[in-house]
Amino acid sequence: MKYFKSPGFFSLCYVFVFLCFNLGTSMFFTNSQLVAALTYAGIAAYTILYAIVCEKDMRQTFRFHKLHPASIPLLILLSLTLRPAAGFISQLSQLFFYDMTTSSITSGVTQNFPIMLITTALLPGIIEELIFRGVVYSGLRKANPIKGIFLSALFFGIAHMNFQQFCYAFFLGIVFGFIVEASDSIFSSMIMHITFNGSSLGFTYLIYKFDTLSKLMETQNIQGSSLQTNLMELAAYLPIVAAALGISILLMAAIAHLNGRLGYIKTWFSKDIRKTWPKEKATSISYFAAIAICFIISILLEVMFSFL
Repeated sequence: MKYFKSPGFFSLCYVFVFLCFNLGTSMFFTNSQLVAALTYAGIAAYTILYAIVCEKDMRQTFRFHKLHPASIPLLILLSLTLRPAAGFISQLSQLFFYDMTTSSITSGVTQNFPIMLITTALLPGIIEELIFRGVVYSGLRKANPIKGIFLSALFFGIAHMNFQQFCYAFFLGIVFGFIVEASDSIFSSMIMHITFNGSSLGFTYLIYKFDTLSKLMETQNIQGSSLQTNLMELAAYLPIVAAALGISILLMAAIAHLNGRLGYIKTWFSKDIRKTWPKEKATSISYFAAIAICFIISILLEVMFSFL
């Protein structure tokens, strides 16, 4: 029974449940937003059922703890200050991997913006956090919080099943995991996740709502720029990224302070304190098998889109 309660078993089953719902609903419905909503409903049901069957302490597993009210505007602001870094990583990854999401998001936003907010911001922000910062992280964290954050972020990133999204999702997963520890509440990562995805949709909607901005973006997206030109443009963007990250660090410290967790976070930087953390192994073959399946799917999709 211990194995079935492990994060590895949950992660491996999650991959199969996700694929079954996503591919299964795609066979009966052509509306991508409906497919997304049904898929999220399916994996949410699986997550809750798993927690019940394994007799998990819901409050501790999902970190359903109170969040200091003053943290909310700071979390929203933090989501926005992370955008330059996430955007930089996304643009850099597009030099090497196929962008499989931008065109579909743009199409969805221009056709039905409110529905896109639900299926691309609200549902992922709630359900994915329950999965990756809830069940998965609570299981991996017993090794130590730092390792748990990186391992859960790794699965969160590769579970998107394409390398371009993996790059920035891994970065965001680290921040989301840290902010859960900084606030001791999963509501903090939910707020950030919803805000980040929602602001992406909002910016896309505004760009394509106004003809001038839309034409400007189309001009900038014309293929043919050399790798050297793209790298130079990214390098020029680095000062903005560095400044935004500096503000983000200050915001995270303020959030930890408001929730009485700053002293605890500071102990992470003490080598002596880290030596006292449990040495128990948190991962398993099943956990890495789940990552391997997502990795293989990412490779197959990359190869498939390269021939289109």
